[in-house]
Amino acid sequence: MLLALMLSCAQAGPGHALAAAKADARSGTEPQVLTLCQADPQRYAYRMALTRLLLARTAAPGERTELRPYAPGPDPTQERCLGLLRQGLVDLVYLPPQAALLREFSAIPFDLHQGMLGYRLLLIHKKDQARFAAVRDLAGLRQLTGGFGRQWADFALFERNQLPVVGVAQGQSLLAMLQSGRFQYFHRGLHEAWAELEANPQLDQLMVEPHLALHYRFPVYYLFRKDRAALRQRMERGLALAQADGSFAALFRQHFQAIARRAQLGSRTILEIDAPLPPGLPPEDSRLWLPP
Repeated sequence: MLLALMLSCAQAGPGHALAAAKADARSGTEPQVLTLCQADPQRYAYRMALTRLLLARTAAPGERTELRPYAPGPDPTQERCLGLLRQGLVDLVYLPPQAALLREFSAIPFDLHQGMLGYRLLLIHKKDQARFAAVRDLAGLRQLTGGFGRQWADFALFERNQLPVVGVAQGQSLLAMLQSGRFQYFHRGLHEAWAELEANPQLDQLMVEPHLALHYRFPVYYLFRKDRAALRQRMERGLALAQADGSFAALFRQHFQAIARRAQLGSRTILEIDAPLPPGLPPEDSRLWLPP
């Protein structure tokens, strides 16, 4: 079943979905389907909403385009998603632009998160507050160990910066490992830190560390197979239209403005992490959410 149909069912009940299906049958039109492997409605809510917006901005009269997950259940790993894209089993992915990926795939060189994903907060055990309050620089952070998913795109950055990490295959286990003391911190995006604690109230010994934030350039681009030039051009055109009419900015603020205020980056010590990117990428533009 299409993801958009599932979402509408959750909001309006099965009768609404049945009526929509009957309306499609009467009109004789079938929606165009865009298949995604990164379709977790919590983790990727913003990216999916943005994708819908760009498709809507470029739709022909009467055209409907729906997003559908590649398969039910948890999303595949990033490496599996790239494999599915290579095989043409999904239509696009959204990932950081590594040099090898830019050679293999076609990208829209625009950071979907406007620099926000490069700022990370630390989840810590409450008993370690004093240890983190004493950290002033990367040398201090190197005395502590972080938890990490081995397949995450920024895993290598921590090794590059000589920051000790414990890598695990299943990222879902990291919060419980942090509470049990397997490592001292778990870095999360601004939109993830408090949300994950609120979603796991049983982990009541964890907190968002109040004094520090990490920063490294970590853009996220749309990536497509090179033989899907028409889709890439459509999404790029939709992005230009959404920027011009203000709907991109409105969507971004809807998802992230309150989060940015809660993070209070201006009052935190920002630890800069060296993170080289492929040459020629546009600079970070965080004006939508980060005060000068």
